[in-house]
Formats: sequence, structure tokens, C-alpha cells
Amino acid sequence: MLEGIGLDAGQERIYLALLAAPARDAAELAARTGLPEERVAAALGALLASGLAEDGPAGPGAVRAAPPEVSLGLRVLERVDELRRTRLAVERLAREFGDGAGAGESVEVVEGARQVAERYARLQREAREEILCLTGGPAVAVPAEANAGQRDALDAGVRYRVVYERARLEPGSSDSPLLLEEWAALGEEMRVTVEVPFKLVLSDRRRGLLLPREQHTPVPRAVLREGLVLEAMVWLFHKVWESALPVPAALQVVADGPLSSDDQHLLSLLLAGYTDRAVASQLGLSMRTVQRRVHRLLALAGVQTRLQLGWRAAQLHWL
Repeated sequence: MLEGIGLDAGQERIYLALLAAPARDAAELAARTGLPEERVAAALGALLASGLAEDGPAGPGAVRAAPPEVSLGLRVLERVDELRRTRLAVERLAREFGDGAGAGESVEVVEGARQVAERYARLQREAREEILCLTGGPAVAVPAEANAGQRDALDAGVRYRVVYERARLEPGSSDSPLLLEEWAALGEEMRVTVEVPFKLVLSDRRRGLLLPREQHTPVPRAVLREGLVLEAMVWLFHKVWESALPVPAALQVVADGPLSSDDQHLLSLLLAGYTDRAVASQLGLSMRTVQRRVHRLLALAGVQTRLQLGWRAAQLHWL
């Protein structure tokens, strides 16, 4: 859940354990989590160094997790800022290298809907291993029979990974979740994130197509060849992919609508400031069950922190 903001699996497990209750030392955390003490000590040291854990007031050596709405929220903002800086750099590179690019250049400007469609079809035909896509702005969700290139590539064993923008799955969006389910059944791997800066298609990490979010934007439609710009786009895709959520969880939000009464009660306690331990006591549940249900709510909302969960719950009218 927290890998998108730089925590590995061990650090995330230790952080969640400290959120549940402070610990005296690595040995206590090892006993609580079942992880080797050496690994716990390394993860705990990294959390302390990054400010995600801190010495608590319970006495010498007591360690507690830093409040998630502050510490994790700051990391999310840093990642968002990093993606925005990358987006600006890409736009600058497209402007600088797009005009007059020839056959030997790494970036070539393509104008016209037909020419862009032809390049997209060619990328799919040429792919032998994988297609990577970011779908910022309105997504093009079409039935499988209307996109022969992707269907044929999937049939040939080409791996498709696509990140969709979360707004495209909201109730009332023009993009149908049923069509996404159709592509998923054919083998497309899908994830969802809050915002995607532009539209991008990468074929075998050797060729790419970069398009603006909206047709009226001045950013050129660029064909990318092997080189620095293409490497930057591959790096950006993986950053967005790592922090995105699987589509099934997002589709469940659209399909299920309001939460169950049990989930609404749990959410209301969280938003009232109750700790996981207090919530568990109120609902007669184990700490593990509460944490599992909180993680599910975060996934359903398409967010990564509890602070974001409150904002998103209000937006979705869950309470």
C-alpha cells in the first residue's frame, strides 16, 4: 500500500505495527510482526531517519509512528510534485526537440488525427513483449472487436499495462467500466491513479507516442524513439504504475455505491479521531480486522492516507 511513497514491505509492516501501538525496541516489534529482528532493526532505523517514526513519551527507547496525516501526507505531496516537475520537463523537451526533428532524431512531431491513429496502430503491431500506457484525460475505452491491434497483440502474448485516471471511473463518466472489464478479461493489466499528466503509449521500451490530455493543448503529439526522452517516459510510467491501485477495487466503488452500514460506522469513528485500538474496542473487533478493513476503505477510495480518505469519503457521499 505504501510502496508508492518509497516504503518497502518491511518498513510498511513496522510502520503499521507502530501505528497500532508504540514499541520499546526492535525485539518487541520482531515478536509482534514475526519478522527477523535484524530486518526489523534496519526498517526501524530507516523509519526514524526519515521522520516516519519518533521517540515517544512513554520512556527511554519507546518508539511510536509519526501521525500518518502529516508524515505520509507530506510524502504523497512530494511524489505529486515530482510527477508535475517531470511533466513540465517533458513538455519543454517536446517543444525544444519536436520542431524540425528528422528521421534520425529521438523525437518527431506528428499532426493530425489520422496520422496519430496510424502511429498508434503501428506501435501495437511492432510490439513483441509489452505495451505500457498512461491515459490522462478522456480515456479511449472501446470494445475489443473495434481495436483489432490490441486484441491481436494480446493474443500474441504481448503484455499490456495501462494506468487510467480515477475520474474516468466515476459514476456518469463516458468511459464504461464494463468495457474495461472486457479488456481485463482479454489480459490487459489495469491500475487507477488520481491524476495522469498526459497520454502515453510505449512499445517494448523502444518506441513511444506522447499526446496531450486534451486536443486543444499546445503540447505537440510526439513520436519517441530510443534516447533520453524515451527513457524518461519509461521511468515516469513505472513511478505512476507503482503508486496506482488495481482497477477491480476502483470498479467496486462505482458498482457498490454507498458503503455498508458497518463500514460507515467504522469510517465515522476514524474521521472522529479514534485510534485503531479504540475502533476495535467500540466495534468488538480485533486490531487486525480493523486494519484490514481500513486498508480496504483506502483502496476503495483510491487514496493512500487516512487524511485523503476523509476528503474522498465526503466527495463520494459515503457518510
